[in-house]
Amino acid sequence: MNLAQIGGEIHIKRIQAGLLQEHLAKFAGLSRVTINQLENGTLKYLGYTKLKAVMDILGLDMETVQPSGLKSALTVAARSISTSYRDVMTPDMLSMMLRSGQAPDQFQPHLMALLDETPLPVVVKAVAEAATSDVPAKKIMKNLSQWAKQWKVCRTVW
Repeated sequence: MNLAQIGGEIHIKRIQAGLLQEHLAKFAGLSRVTINQLENGTLKYLGYTKLKAVMDILGLDMETVQPSGLKSALTVAARSISTSYRDVMTPDMLSMMLRSGQAPDQFQPHLMALLDETPLPVVVKAVAEAATSDVPAKKIMKNLSQWAKQWKVCRTVW
């Protein structure tokens, strides 16, 4: 598979995940222009490390360009962000909060951990899993951005 074909797969997965080119670029440490050129097949060269960073964010594997490993990102995310807290967030609760943009006070620290500490590929896949036809992934990403701004999280990609 050549870089232009991989770029097409990346474009499809990015849209499915509700990410803007700007989001994917920030998450992978690249420019939006680079992501645009990659998706449009006009990028002549991108080093392995940079390409792998983009693909890891989207859960793509370098060998097959198919989704890799993670079965339920919502389950992984809910479990990991509940580790240090008395109140446990279930995957269904996390999904509902992501879609609604509403965060009950007792779960705001959990959601801050999601924004600051959860690996970005897990967050992106959890967003895709939570998305519905009524609440697309793009809307969920806006909710995450609003929370990040409101709570002044440390991770600057939001």
